[in-house]
Amino acid sequence: MTTDTVTPRTPPSNGAWMVMLDGVLLILLGVFLVIPSETAHEMLIRGLGILLIAGAAAVGARLWMTSAARQYGPLTWLACIAPLVIGVILLIWPMESLEAIAVTVGIVVLFRGIVETSIGLANRDTSGWELLLVRGIVTIALGIFFMWFRSWAAYLLLILLGIDLIAKGATGVATARSVRKRQ
Repeated sequence: MTTDTVTPRTPPSNGAWMVMLDGVLLILLGVFLVIPSETAHEMLIRGLGILLIAGAAAVGARLWMTSAARQYGPLTWLACIAPLVIGVILLIWPMESLEAIAVTVGIVVLFRGIVETSIGLANRDTSGWELLLVRGIVTIALGIFFMWFRSWAAYLLLILLGIDLIAKGATGVATARSVRKRQ
């Protein structure tokens, strides 16, 4: 007497639907960012603030419940205090926060441009140093633009982020469609 077990046939779970859904949601978020609406951008920034506050509360609750965390110093609690403070700032001053982000990006881009320019000048004996020098100078100019024209730069950052999200979403949708076709 043999006992054969019959397992029901289930379709393969490869996550193509999740990739498709992710792609569509990224496209929608990208379109939301590309549309030049101050209220839409303000809602997005406040939503990010709410997410940061919720994340900070979750990390804080986890730290509080972990007995080992009570033995650590105050720096451990920065894992929940810093996102909480940033989230509250984003909720209270959304547009000013967006400009602060643009200035921060501008400073980072400016320093990156200085480094690229320095590397280009330091490597004058190698071929292609001119390209690195020009790229560094353009990056410096972009960093200055972000710091000088904060409100324009903030919208430019949101539009560029929106375009990037649309492109990533379209890639995800195309990938999911090709995976589904192969099945």
